[in-house]
Amino acid sequence: MTAPPPVIGWCRSISKDAGMRAALLPLALLPLAACMQPEPPAVPDPWARQETACAAAIAAHIRRPVAEVTVRRVADTGGTATVEARDGNRLHLCRVDASGTVLGYSHPGA
Repeated sequence: MTAPPPVIGWCRSISKDAGMRAALLPLALLPLAACMQPEPPAVPDPWARQETACAAAIAAHIRRPVAEVTVRRVADTGGTATVEARDGNRLHLCRVDASGTVLGYSHPGA
């Protein structure tokens, strides 16, 4: 029969294992963080929220800064707004729900 490990050595191995687990926990959560999309900044006005969401979607679509996209709300039907976005002379129309989620966009006349 073997003797149990000394108490001091046994405590060290427990604290070493716990330290390793604590160090690995953030690494285990890292893949989940990569799947999350950043939330757009909170905009209290629903119209502004819809315009901001459309501008961001079109800017990402054309791969240009948001500052180069101008927007204006042109219609609202049952909580879904139609927002006109322009980058230069090109026209885009976004459909945006009340929460600021872009449901789709189109290029009229294209």
